[in-house]
Amino acid sequence: MKKWKTALLLMGVLTFSVALTACGGTEDTSSETKAETKEKKKTDPNKLGDYQVEILSSEVEKDYEGKDAIAIKTKFTNNSKENISFMVAIDQQAFQNGTQLETTVSSGDGLSLGDTDKDVQPGSSLEVTSIYSLQDTQNKVDVEAKELISFSDNTVKKSFELK
Repeated sequence: MKKWKTALLLMGVLTFSVALTACGGTEDTSSETKAETKEKKKTDPNKLGDYQVEILSSEVEKDYEGKDAIAIKTKFTNNSKENISFMVAIDQQAFQNGTQLETTVSSGDGLSLGDTDKDVQPGSSLEVTSIYSLQDTQNKVDVEAKELISFSDNTVKKSFELK
């Protein structure tokens, strides 16, 4: 419970910091063009700001209520200068039939968060698992990940067939 409170406090502080920064009028002195930015994205499609996110695999399983769920395994690399967890740095969502899926907890992991709440030191990686309740087991699931707090529209995407 303490980790959740810490994560929420950190998100509030980050939001306040971003708001203050946005209020200051600064001139963009970057010489990088839009074409160069697009080229960088092409060379490293898994880069989300200071992080690397690679959506690895999926597995259909049962959630703690015995309902069908999908476990999404993701590799998270922290290239920032501070320790941070996947759940504080990245917003990952799953969709089925055009609708966002609810997060759930697996029946077999003792109500764990799938390591999404573990801090990762700068330069290190961790494979995390996020679990989502399925609407059905016939239609594909689309997974999207982006930085939790960012002005960038960079997104890492992957689709999984369930059949």
